Amino acid sequence: MSAQNFGLYAPNLICICLDRAENGDYAGHIWHQYQDEPIEYKNTIELIREMDALYDQWNFPQRSTEHWTFINENDKTRRTEKKGAGQQMDTRRIQDKKGDKGTFIVHVKYRQNSTWQGEVIWAERKQKQYFRSALELLKLVDSALDEAEENTGPEMEQNEEDDFIDIDQESKLR
Repeated sequence: MSAQNFGLYAPNLICICLDRAENGDYAGHIWHQYQDEPIEYKNTIELIREMDALYDQWNFPQRSTEHWTFINENDKTRRTEKKGAGQQMDTRRIQDKKGDKGTFIVHVKYRQNSTWQGEVIWAERKQKQYFRSALELLKLVDSALDEAEENTGPEMEQNEEDDFIDIDQESKLR
């Protein structure tokens, strides 16, 4: 399922393919529109770090605050490299990517108060939800994986208590 099918067009779309989920920790691949090869992550912290590094690399969305660190600014030897200035965006690079456990299209709109705000689409169920922090994004992914595990059938009934909004129903409301 592609981001275009969900009506998402943004320079910073990321497709998270979850291949393994164990004890609340994930492993899999990150796909984005500027690279043909995926970025592998082995755990949830690595996923967040890789995504944040991509946003820094693209400088989009821009951070509203600087990261705090125990290292004195003058002692820093490792600087963030700005890459990708000449890379061409191509949404086909994230189309039809699928994780073994789940697939999520993430659009971070803002990076305010040292966290992320945006929307996430659970591709397998065509459901969208907004999030106000990186932690809330992870909780949404957890709830989706829990629900998928409980309802392993191809079709499931919508429940009013679901965390995600059905995209097809949302588009009918507009």
